[in-house]
Amino acid sequence: MRFKLFAFAALALTSTVPALAADAVYEQPLLPPEQQTYSTYDWSGFYLGAQGGYSWNQATILGSDQDIDSGSFGAHAGYNFQYGNIVYGIENDFNYNFEDGGEANLEWDASGRGRVGYAWDRTLFFATAGIAAAGGKVDVPGVGKKDDILIGWTAGGGVEHAVTDNILVRGEYRYSDFGNKDFGSGIGDFGATQQKVLFGASYKF
Repeated sequence: MRFKLFAFAALALTSTVPALAADAVYEQPLLPPEQQTYSTYDWSGFYLGAQGGYSWNQATILGSDQDIDSGSFGAHAGYNFQYGNIVYGIENDFNYNFEDGGEANLEWDASGRGRVGYAWDRTLFFATAGIAAAGGKVDVPGVGKKDDILIGWTAGGGVEHAVTDNILVRGEYRYSDFGNKDFGSGIGDFGATQQKVLFGASYKF
């Protein structure tokens, strides 16, 4: 009888020890640390806006240079792509120039450009370059009158800031060389360059 009790007690002890050992080595799994979220502005998408500023234009006509500075007002549209902090895209703009008058004028200018920049959250620093065109007009009493389109290039840069998720404001400088074109007998070659400072606002869709 004593032997049976001893065997039963030994059996109960051997079945209890592994369970206690298992409880001893069990550890509560560590919960993953809370993920930190960063609020980074997304520059990608289509935008449309308007701008105004001032142009320092210089035209070459009848072998001499003329300053034809003017105010400027226009519109722009473009599309941005974003990869990390790098923002790149395309933009077109058209501007009407309020000339002071004279023998030569640039009535309007337009461009199709690529843009690339670095985004620091809601602020974008960018460079831009592409094709530029301008409407040149010449009216020289006693010599001739003609208007035509000049084609050249433009390059510059600026800074843009997202005031809200949809409203963007910008400041930009561009230099444009519209090349030279033969305006016919009496007038000869007409060429123009431009330095322009623009401030504008856009709506991003």
